[in-house]
Amino acid sequence: MGSTADVGLIRYLTFILVVVGLSCSGSATIAANQLLVSSDQTGNWEIYSLSLDSSLVFQMTRDPGHDTDPAWSPDGSSIVIASTRQGDLELFLLDKEGSIVSQLTDNEFTDGQPAWSPDGEHIAFKSDRTGDVEIFVMRSDGTQATQLTDNPGEDWNPSWSPDGTSLAFASNRNGNWDIYTMNSDGTQATQLTDNPGEDWNPSWSPDGKSIAFASNRNGNWDIYTMNSDGTQANQLTDNPSSDLEPVWSPDGARLAFTSNRNGGLAVFLIDISGQTVTATSQAGIPSDWRLG
Repeated sequence: MGSTADVGLIRYLTFILVVVGLSCSGSATIAANQLLVSSDQTGNWEIYSLSLDSSLVFQMTRDPGHDTDPAWSPDGSSIVIASTRQGDLELFLLDKEGSIVSQLTDNEFTDGQPAWSPDGEHIAFKSDRTGDVEIFVMRSDGTQATQLTDNPGEDWNPSWSPDGTSLAFASNRNGNWDIYTMNSDGTQATQLTDNPGEDWNPSWSPDGKSIAFASNRNGNWDIYTMNSDGTQANQLTDNPSSDLEPVWSPDGARLAFTSNRNGGLAVFLIDISGQTVTATSQAGIPSDWRLG
């Protein structure tokens, strides 16, 4: 494994593992109501698909490299992942059963956190290819990579608005980690959060009205939502453990997130209206949720 890949992946996974303190079975047919999860439950980071209807789990990747950050294509036919299977952390396209279709990026730097545009034409991702971590966008076949952000700070966690006109992301460009939005061409970056704590992992709701995120503004990592303009922040979880990486359900009624509240990293669900938290049987970090 190359040193650049080590640094990039370790920085991302260390953030998750440090703040939280730290064999699957199932059918190879991907059913409805599927949650993509990254997990090291076998000692190596691999991609899993968890059926929230049946609780069956399908291990999608089996590779000595680390596979993380899976994201469905809008039509459900493909999955993009970040992987060190070729040395550097690069982006790869899989079919819906987990087989490699193509390698989308190939450079000596770290490319990760892919997010598919709602029309399926583009993939946003973070990369340190310019010397610091910035947000880029490329065609879904890996061509025409374009840099969207350019500042001395770092920009992470791109998340598309459902209409494809905007991206939310986390940045420390002003000295503290906060949530921002920008147009899909990189213009008009707007800071949404501003507090002494850190705000990470923005996730745009399916109706475009809300953004979920993780924050330690109250001294502990919890899950929050806010209006898409940054107003009316609402704390959803309040637990001595660390809750991170919120992912919306397709109907906007629930969020999946990772937490160490029962020990190691595991996937939990929270009902937005009643704020009832339920545990799943799956270890790891949720990344994307789709129906059908």
